[in-house]
Amino acid sequence: MDEQIMVVPRKDIFGEDDEKAFNGFVPIEEMDFIPMIKKSMISKSRKDMESDPGFKQIIPYSVFEHNGRIFLYKRTKAGGESRLHERYSIGISGHINPTDGDYLIEGMKREFHEELHYNDYYNYEIIGFINNDKNSVGKVHFGVVFMLKGSTPDIEVAEKDKIIGSLETMDIIEEKKDLMEDWSSYILGDIKSRMM
Repeated sequence: MDEQIMVVPRKDIFGEDDEKAFNGFVPIEEMDFIPMIKKSMISKSRKDMESDPGFKQIIPYSVFEHNGRIFLYKRTKAGGESRLHERYSIGISGHINPTDGDYLIEGMKREFHEELHYNDYYNYEIIGFINNDKNSVGKVHFGVVFMLKGSTPDIEVAEKDKIIGSLETMDIIEEKKDLMEDWSSYILGDIKSRMM
C-alpha cells in the first residue's frame, strides 16, 4: 500500500503568484509559515506527490544540540537515498504521516526516535524554514527546522550500518560544509548564531 504523507498546496504557502517563495533558509522571526501549514495540511499519496510541484511535502528537520555541540551524521552507501550517500547532515528528517496526531510535533518526534537512540529529556522550538526550488527534489519538499536541546550527550544512531554520527563542535561541523547536503548547509549560519 502506498504511504500517505502530509502536504500543503504550494499556493497556500507561497501565495498565488509565488510572492513569498524563497530559496535557502528563513528564520521564523522573519516569516512564520506555521499557521498556514497547520491550516492547509492534507494527506496525499507519497508516490503521487514525489513528482507534483503543486504541493510541498512538509518535512520536520531536527537539529540536536547538547552543551555547545551539534549531532553530525553521515549516511553510508548502505542507506536507501543514493543521492545522500557519503553526505554529512545536521538535520534528522522525514515525512509526516496522517497518524502522527499533532502532525508537526508528533511527526518530528517520531522521526527523531526512529533515527536515533536518545532516552533523556530534550526541549525543542521551531527556528525557521527551508526551501530549495532549484532541483526536482527540492521543488516538492518544504522543511520546518526544529532546534532540540538535550539534557545529556547520550545519543547514538539507530541503524549503525547506514549512518555514522556523533556530537561535534561547530568548528568541526563547519569544516564539513562542502560535503553537506544542501539543507544542512543552508542553516549552519543561523544555528551558529543561536548558540553564541
